[in-house]
Amino acid sequence: MTESFYWLVSITSESLSVALIKQGQTPLPVAIGPETEWSMDDPESFLRSVDVSLSAAADKAALNPEAEPENTAFIVPPLWIGSDGKIAANYLKLLENLCRSLKLKPMGFISNDEAFVEALGKTDSFPPSFILLHLGKKEYSVSLVYLGEVKKRLTQALTADFTPQDLENTLLTIQTDSALPPRILVFGNLGDAVIEDLKNYPWIGKKNIETFLHLPDVEAYPTPDLFALYIRSINTQSDDTPVPPPAAEENPSEDTTPVIEEESNINIPETEVTPADLGFAVSQTEVTPAPSPKKLNLPKFSFKSIKLPKLSFNPLFLLPLALTPLILLLPYLLTRAEVVMNFNPVEINREVNITLDSNADTLSSKVIPAHKKTLNLNFSDSLDTTGQKETGDKSKGQITVLNQSDKIQNVPKGSLLLHESGKQYELLTSAQVPPSTIDFGTGTITMGQAKADIIATDIGSDYDLSQDARLSFKENSNLHAKTSSPITGGSKRQVRVVSETDKANLNKRVTDSLDERIDEKVKAEASLEGVLPSTLFIDKKQLDFNREVGEEADQLQVNATLTLSLLQVDPSKNEEIINTLLKDDQTFLNSITSIKDFSFSFTPTQNTSQKSTGKLTITGKSLPKLNLDPLRQRLTKQKISNAGKIIESQPQVYNYEVKILPSVFNIWQRLPLSPEKITIIQQF
Repeated sequence: MTESFYWLVSITSESLSVALIKQGQTPLPVAIGPETEWSMDDPESFLRSVDVSLSAAADKAALNPEAEPENTAFIVPPLWIGSDGKIAANYLKLLENLCRSLKLKPMGFISNDEAFVEALGKTDSFPPSFILLHLGKKEYSVSLVYLGEVKKRLTQALTADFTPQDLENTLLTIQTDSALPPRILVFGNLGDAVIEDLKNYPWIGKKNIETFLHLPDVEAYPTPDLFALYIRSINTQSDDTPVPPPAAEENPSEDTTPVIEEESNINIPETEVTPADLGFAVSQTEVTPAPSPKKLNLPKFSFKSIKLPKLSFNPLFLLPLALTPLILLLPYLLTRAEVVMNFNPVEINREVNITLDSNADTLSSKVIPAHKKTLNLNFSDSLDTTGQKETGDKSKGQITVLNQSDKIQNVPKGSLLLHESGKQYELLTSAQVPPSTIDFGTGTITMGQAKADIIATDIGSDYDLSQDARLSFKENSNLHAKTSSPITGGSKRQVRVVSETDKANLNKRVTDSLDERIDEKVKAEASLEGVLPSTLFIDKKQLDFNREVGEEADQLQVNATLTLSLLQVDPSKNEEIINTLLKDDQTFLNSITSIKDFSFSFTPTQNTSQKSTGKLTITGKSLPKLNLDPLRQRLTKQKISNAGKIIESQPQVYNYEVKILPSVFNIWQRLPLSPEKITIIQQF
């Protein structure tokens, strides 16, 4: 008996891998293709990734192209499956395109967490309870399983490397009356560090936090083990599903479709999906028409011809009389009706905890992709200074330095000189003064001399000195000085300067006006449709003052430079957002909605430059959903008065109007004979 195979495609939200499975008493993977990435934003990447991984698996198995199987089973993310147990339309389209392009035959699908439940349910003696953790590069997902039933599914985006703290934070959001099962199963983007961190994390013993009652066991499922588990799950499904015997074919020689071997253990699970459920064309069984009944031979009868007398008038005159019933029915044949029904609106008001994220690409019930809008705001303000300061110029001039010592004296710059009035002066330049000399013949001592410049140590004209005024050096008694010329230029006056209070007041005035200026800036931007002002975040705030405290100025001016960021939601996505966030709202599902009748308001609890977390409030009104076909049927052929009673019996109707068209037929006061000619318009 020839060997038979099938493909097993394991899919996550970020990547996928294909394995070639050999069927038999103990199915096993013959070859596993590499894990390849794909993106929902690029549907073609899904087809390419499957083709790459599938081809690699076929090469590893050295499988002849003629022997490659067509049957394919799918392991899909739980997110792909709706509450009705069927694959959502956008994901179904991916599988449909894949099977048609690569000529694959779908056998069925199962979500990865349900696959774990199925496989472990056969090996455990008790319905399994565990926490299933799938690690991706951009997100991680958690499934909580109690006694063989998936109770909760959560998906969180990753902004940094995954840590056990991320898992604990997610688990703490789960509201449950029972303790969490102390068993964590991990698959996906595994690493030794991740598994060890999960095993060594302090899950118990924390104050006010009881994630687990017992230290959980952490089990890792690398790719080979993962596929082995998936095969057990599929085999379990197959064992539980009876295989109907194949129908006999009328012309087997004409059918060239390859047939799966009878010993195949893989069948379409009844609880999963058939090829028809996946949306693919299924060939219909040709129905053989029943044989025609035999005809009875009846005796033939003959009649003698009867001659009619000739009429003496033209029978065409009877034509109007024959058309009279048709003329009477004409209004009913041509009449149309328009029924306008006014309803009390169904009010919808829903608050959702949401994150607006400029780095997100996929809309979910927790995250809305947003666009970061950057605005630059520049303005200036000023006020009069109030500080007072005494300022002026210092007196300065030239002196002659006298050295009474017999040694050269080097006088450094900055040396202090004293006047007899107590005022001090400072040497502006250094000087080298020659030693004094003695003329023994005459007994005369000549002191060494050098010129130097001085300046007063304070402002004011009272530091001015006349020529030949005497000065002494504060730290050198061998040196003396006298003014070579008058010391002049000193002055003093009161001026306005910048005070600490001036700077604080101007800073407060600018800060207080920021909200108003920012609001004006946002309103002035015509391109900001869909922007949520409450997400405002100041990326940069810089205030440049043109004067420092203590600096002379009549006015203090500040130039403000701000970089603002706001999050903008694409208005064209509003309908998709509403449908996603209200997909579990029965009031919304049981009504007819129009996006123009809905509005959003967002109250943030935390803003950053890239995202904002808070509460999104959706308010709107909708029309009650009615089955209009039976209503049209009831209104058919009714008098307008009776039609009004039928319309008023509909829930939430408060007014109505019935129009007979064309209006010339309004005289009959009756609705058309056909329901297709009755148009019903629902409005508030």
